[in-house]
Amino acid sequence: MSCVTETRESPTMSFSETAVVSVGDPNVSVMRESTFAWLPEAVHFYEDERLADASVKPLIEKEIVKNIKRQEMIFVDSVNGARYSIAYTAALESSLDDSAIIRRYGLLPGISQIPDNDANIEKGSLIIYVFENRSGSIIWRSAAQVGVKFDMPVEQRKERITRVIAKMFQTFPLKK
Repeated sequence: MSCVTETRESPTMSFSETAVVSVGDPNVSVMRESTFAWLPEAVHFYEDERLADASVKPLIEKEIVKNIKRQEMIFVDSVNGARYSIAYTAALESSLDDSAIIRRYGLLPGISQIPDNDANIEKGSLIIYVFENRSGSIIWRSAAQVGVKFDMPVEQRKERITRVIAKMFQTFPLKK
């Protein structure tokens, strides 16, 4: 028996690829029909004038709520009436770089295929986290990174945000 080393060229990943990583407490699962609310003081959206007309913040929030409801959860208006709180951070790399993300949130998807010679593209990160309100502990968090094209058509941006957030929620700890 012999050992052979074979070299293969890996396909080049385009800048539009999405990287997602999620972590959670393996001993915690969320029951269907649990209540969720925004934790406003933990929502951080870093504005950027290059995306001023894109309405990214409302799209992100709408998709997060839609995915919570898709999991058969109930979204309520106040943290006081909810068992769980949800928040997120969204930023371009120029506002929040990888080292700050790993330091603050403890996880990093690690996409690195963003072309550095194109001023129309920058790495964007979205981190979603869920808190159990009684203990205050984070029970689940997910981070995604994508190449953000500033001139992307609105419909394409909306579809992309929808797809990325749905991918993030695939690992949500729902009790079966």
